[in-house]
Amino acid sequence: MHNKKKIIAIFILQVFFCYSQNSNKDNIQLKEVVVSITKIKDSLKNSPFSISSINYSKFQSTAQQFYLSEYIERIPGLFISNDNNFAQDSRVSIRGFGSRANFGIRGIKLIVDGVPETTPDGQSQLDNLNLEIIKKIEIIRGTSSSLYGNSSAGVIRIEYISDFDKSFSKIGYSLGSNNQTKKQVLFGIKNKQTYYTFLLSETKSDGYRDFGNFKNLNFNLKVKKNISKDTWLGFNFNLVNSPYANDPGGLTIQEVEQNRKQARERNVLYKTQEDINHYKISSSYNKKLNKKLSFSTYAFISKRNFNGKIPVKRGGVIDLKRNYWGVGGNLLLESKLKTQLGFDIGNQNDLRKRYNNELGIIGDQVLDQHEKFSNLGVYLVNNYDLNKFTFSSGLRYDTNKVSLEDLYLSDGNSSDIIKLNSFNPSFGINYKIKKNSRLFANISTGFETPTLNEFSSSPIGSGFNKKLKSQKTISFEFGFSLFNSFKKSNIDIVYFNSLTKNEVLSYEDENFPNQKFYNNAGKSKRNGFEISGYFNINKFININVSYSTGKYIFKEFVDNGSNFSGNNIPGIPNNILTLSLEYKTKNELLLNLNFKSIGDIYANNSNTVVITDSNTLNIKIGKEFQLSKTSIYPFFIINNIFENNYYDNIRINAFGGRYYEPAPKRTIFGGIKFTL
Repeated sequence: MHNKKKIIAIFILQVFFCYSQNSNKDNIQLKEVVVSITKIKDSLKNSPFSISSINYSKFQSTAQQFYLSEYIERIPGLFISNDNNFAQDSRVSIRGFGSRANFGIRGIKLIVDGVPETTPDGQSQLDNLNLEIIKKIEIIRGTSSSLYGNSSAGVIRIEYISDFDKSFSKIGYSLGSNNQTKKQVLFGIKNKQTYYTFLLSETKSDGYRDFGNFKNLNFNLKVKKNISKDTWLGFNFNLVNSPYANDPGGLTIQEVEQNRKQARERNVLYKTQEDINHYKISSSYNKKLNKKLSFSTYAFISKRNFNGKIPVKRGGVIDLKRNYWGVGGNLLLESKLKTQLGFDIGNQNDLRKRYNNELGIIGDQVLDQHEKFSNLGVYLVNNYDLNKFTFSSGLRYDTNKVSLEDLYLSDGNSSDIIKLNSFNPSFGINYKIKKNSRLFANISTGFETPTLNEFSSSPIGSGFNKKLKSQKTISFEFGFSLFNSFKKSNIDIVYFNSLTKNEVLSYEDENFPNQKFYNNAGKSKRNGFEISGYFNINKFININVSYSTGKYIFKEFVDNGSNFSGNNIPGIPNNILTLSLEYKTKNELLLNLNFKSIGDIYANNSNTVVITDSNTLNIKIGKEFQLSKTSIYPFFIINNIFENNYYDNIRINAFGGRYYEPAPKRTIFGGIKFTL
């Protein structure tokens, strides 16, 4: 442990002496970076927020394109787990928010091409995310409910490929350990000022662990038409079919030591799995009305059919039909004072039925309810430039109504309505020290309502867990940045501090084993530092470093007579270090070494179980060949080269000590992509 601390200290010192920054080699934008994630488009140098902006134009050629973590794991303050359990989806947390999610993204807003991917109640799934066509990602690493409302303890904004110089075709095939395969066909067609992209992909794997196989089919059509210089219209259609994704479940430490690849016996017995059909249609429109005034709007509708089984008899078969839609718009006035006034409307309807799980066979119905979540948010955002200062403010008011209609009345009527409203301000100051350096500070607030799934996870079996409250947060951060200085190097140093009231946490009850329930902690506190950098040693070699360290604790939390005050919040590592070294020659040979160190993680509220730190080293090799008008990109990847034992996921507060989901040891993956 002492030696490891020395290694970490050396890496941190290297960041300071190298003036590095937070992105990967071919993704770093050393020229002027303009971001849109703060609603008002502006230079990153003027922003009083912690923002990471990454371009993936070249990265895609040699990317495995299996996990979102490939794209964002080197962002400071961000932690991703559960990559290899596709029945549960990757779990993403930013500064500790989102760590309680049992599946998908929770507490963090996901935006794709300006349209919310997160449902009105605050859930995001990744199975319908098209990794193959990601062009750019922007991330706000702090609380942003004044901009985006519910579940905005961090914001991830993804931009797909749209405008391009000429038509193209891309074909790719790759395969690797555990029978991982990826097939994809992508067409980009340019017809005057109209751009069409068609993507069809299939992703499959047998899984590292037994009973961990999955299959995903994805189709995406995107159209963008530039009507005039100042007006454009966009359309997107996405269709996903995932016919099976099995869940091998959590293991005890004794089971891990016996056979880390085994599935939990009960999960196999009850055939724990899911299948999904999902589609989404969205459109967006932007028009500049005059030199100072512009208007933009979006609308979408989505339907998701989910069938799943969990390893319990009563209610262990889930039939969920989810329909949700949204519309929003804003007016932007650009002058010395830039002002945006906007609104967002969201509506979600969940038809939830549950049946007994008779060892994988659907039994008698035990629940039938119609759950609704509706949202209306209005916001006002301002930016004002005064010499070297930029002042930013935001105000947003959200009304949320949650209702349940009980359609299964043999056990009583649990119908109910809950209203959850919230007002969220923010204020920030950015000071340009010199042309390429800044100091910034901001204070912001956030709120996160329980989701419909969390409300319905009631120990009484149906209806609402009416004891659940929205968690509310107030956050402060202070930072320093250098841009494109000292041989094209960048550095970010940020201190953050947040206090949350009524933190929503998951737990398991011995009276209802194998089921997840939720409760509120009194108060929790998060604070720490993020240091990230990029250093261009020469025109061939680049180094990226990020280091995050923090304390995430229950400030006040008494539950069922147990006092957890002062304990660490489970599921969050106390430090994360990533170091990437990339070498690229004139003839397009690419070599990338990526080292990642994850600190200790507590598995339960009492902190009696700790998962010790883990280290992994990955290598990627790729080469571009030109054959007539065809570009050929073969690539080869080895993950976890030294076969270190670590965990892909920790099941927080799991009953019976079933905390552990082992991660793969060494895996090999390779493929080839053609661009015509």
